Amino acid sequence: MIKGGWKSIGFLGATAVVLGWEIFASVDGDTSTAPWTDLIVTYVPGEVTAVILGGLLAWLPVHFGLRYWWKARGRRGDDRSGS
Repeated sequence: MIKGGWKSIGFLGATAVVLGWEIFASVDGDTSTAPWTDLIVTYVPGEVTAVILGGLLAWLPVHFGLRYWWKARGRRGDDRSGS
C-alpha cells in the first residue's frame, strides 16, 4: 500500500486525472474538448493565476530541497520533529 493511505491515493489519483485530461484534450480531434489550461485561462483571472504560479515556483524548490536534505540525513519525510 502507498505510504500515507487514502490521502496519498486521492492526491495521486486527482493528479493523474488532471494530467490524463490535459493529454486527452491535446490529442483529441474534437474542438469542443477543452484542456484544463484553456479552462483556467477562461475562468481564472490572470492576476490570480500569476500569484498561484509564483507561489508554486517559490515553494517547490524549497519543498524538494528539504526532502532531499532529510533523505541525506537519514530522516523520514513524514518525521518533522527533528529527532
